[in-house]
Amino acid sequence: MNLQPAVAPSFLKVGFFGDTGSGKSWTAAQFLSQFIKEYCPESQLAMFDTEPSAGYVAPMVKAITGKELLSVSSRSFADLMDFTKECIDKKYVALVDSVTHPWRTLCSDFLEAKKSRVRAANGRVETVILSLKDWGPIKEIWNQFSELFVFSPIHFCIAGREGDVWEQVTDEEGNTKSEKTGVKMKTETEFGYEPSLLIRMQITHIEKAQGKEPEKIRTGHFAYVPKDRFNVLTGYTSPNNPDIEFFRPHLDCLNIGGKGIMKSEGKKIFEAGSGPNWETIKAQRAGMLENIKDDLTLVYPGRTNEENKAKVQALRHAFGTSSWTELETDERKFPLDVLVDGRDKLTEFLKGAKSS
Repeated sequence: MNLQPAVAPSFLKVGFFGDTGSGKSWTAAQFLSQFIKEYCPESQLAMFDTEPSAGYVAPMVKAITGKELLSVSSRSFADLMDFTKECIDKKYVALVDSVTHPWRTLCSDFLEAKKSRVRAANGRVETVILSLKDWGPIKEIWNQFSELFVFSPIHFCIAGREGDVWEQVTDEEGNTKSEKTGVKMKTETEFGYEPSLLIRMQITHIEKAQGKEPEKIRTGHFAYVPKDRFNVLTGYTSPNNPDIEFFRPHLDCLNIGGKGIMKSEGKKIFEAGSGPNWETIKAQRAGMLENIKDDLTLVYPGRTNEENKAKVQALRHAFGTSSWTELETDERKFPLDVLVDGRDKLTEFLKGAKSS
């Protein structure tokens, strides 16, 4: 291992989030345009536009940078990946607005694919939902974009909608209830923490005039910084309608023009041939049990006495027990290979049940 002195990141990784009308799209586009003009005038701003809102900010972008705003209108995760790779290839400054939409689209596409498999097996698609076992694969797919955002050698900005953070809170009397404890960006849970500079846009009443005329209220768009990894802006609130000057302390800390930080895969803890670790085995068992449960549901989707009785008979034939708890918790009696063999027996049993 060759240790080297740490250097500041070379590329801007920024995120804006806020309620509708809080100014996140305009502020992000203006900030990036001013950034391009001052730090990388050879670059061009490209926008992945889900709202769509590119047409509203395009004149401002051209006025500042002297170049057209490039954009694509889509909410597809696959399109987001293509957009990101093109920005990397052509060294565009990238803006995704809003990142909330491709995350939701990825989830809905995964659910639709799951329904199609059940539909092909003549199952009841109306009962199909995203289960706990689905979130691992969904997050793994999303992580492809997350890693490009963090490690790509381009300046990258994401904008997203604001969502609430809820936690279980216990009061002095021991009563537990859900309570709003903060706000976050509406996207994949961990991705909201990836930007090095995270800005929450807020609408604030800044002037209230009363008199002969009807009451008038002016509103302003303010930026609050909940996170700055350099810690030079954390906790700061901007003046009305902030521009690049408010964000400059963060920019001054970057090593703009440097090579950037490359991702290293490092050494694998488990070499090939050494076998899976216990966490992997547990995950494989859980996945197999979910498959077994789905196999039963496809043939016996209801909860009538007859179907419940048939499920008991099928499980006892395949595993010698009808206790689902026993199958889940007794890893010694029902290791992965036993579950695999049992599923094969169950499949044959269910084929006979279908044909009878």
